[in-house]
Amino acid sequence: MSEPYQVDPLSGRPLGHQSFGAYPPPLPPPPPPRGNTRWVVLLAVVLALLVGAVVAVVALVDDSPEPVAVAAPTTSPPPTVSLPQPTGVRVPSTRPGWQGVLSVKEQLVYDVPEDWKVENLGTVVGFNDNNGNAVAIMHGATTYKPEVCPESRGSYRGHTGFVSVGSTDPERAALNGARLFADAAALNPDDTRAPVATTPPTPTTIANGVEAISATARVTITHPSDCPSPTVLFTSVAFRHGTSTALFMIYIDEGVPDALNPAIIDQIIKTIRPRS
Repeated sequence: MSEPYQVDPLSGRPLGHQSFGAYPPPLPPPPPPRGNTRWVVLLAVVLALLVGAVVAVVALVDDSPEPVAVAAPTTSPPPTVSLPQPTGVRVPSTRPGWQGVLSVKEQLVYDVPEDWKVENLGTVVGFNDNNGNAVAIMHGATTYKPEVCPESRGSYRGHTGFVSVGSTDPERAALNGARLFADAAALNPDDTRAPVATTPPTPTTIANGVEAISATARVTITHPSDCPSPTVLFTSVAFRHGTSTALFMIYIDEGVPDALNPAIIDQIIKTIRPRS
């Protein structure tokens, strides 16, 4: 069993020693942030997946003084399932004109509009701290308006994906998932933090009326850069999936002409479903 990975509930930074198993070492600091966020794409996870390596788990902790540790899974092979192994992450969509996206780890599917970029199997997206250490990451990802600002390499207007939370209670996972990602995004290059406002978890539903919990957090940008937006909205959706909890995240730029219509967020959430 790998050692637990602990995260400070206020800063979102790892606490003390952390064991990532065969998770790739942190990338060097990303290019200058867009809208003061620390966006990164870690591509080396493909190798870890191929050798059956341990995948790091993002620990979502509560407001208690003692951080809660979530242990990474063991290196034992995953249980055999009857479904054939996918050759990619694109699957049929339930909405005309959209595209279905498979998260291989959760065996869950969601749909996004046709103009979104579906990231390759094994790609994860998220945030580094100012030392280049991964703080908050998600997999099964898609990107809204990639390279939207030509002068800012790696720019975009939004991301979606899943976060590993083990069997964490859905309400806790939703609230702390939104807060963890927002706090990570709020870190400025000078180590100051942009303001973050959160909302309490509320009930929602995903596909087929399955009950879920949703929460939001909003970062007000204080250090804009080459591709800024006034604010960034983080929406989390957590629900029971078998014996585990699934956490879906979506974050988008707000207050810019090419920002995503907020109604699309709800439409995406309503498509989340088990792989058929």
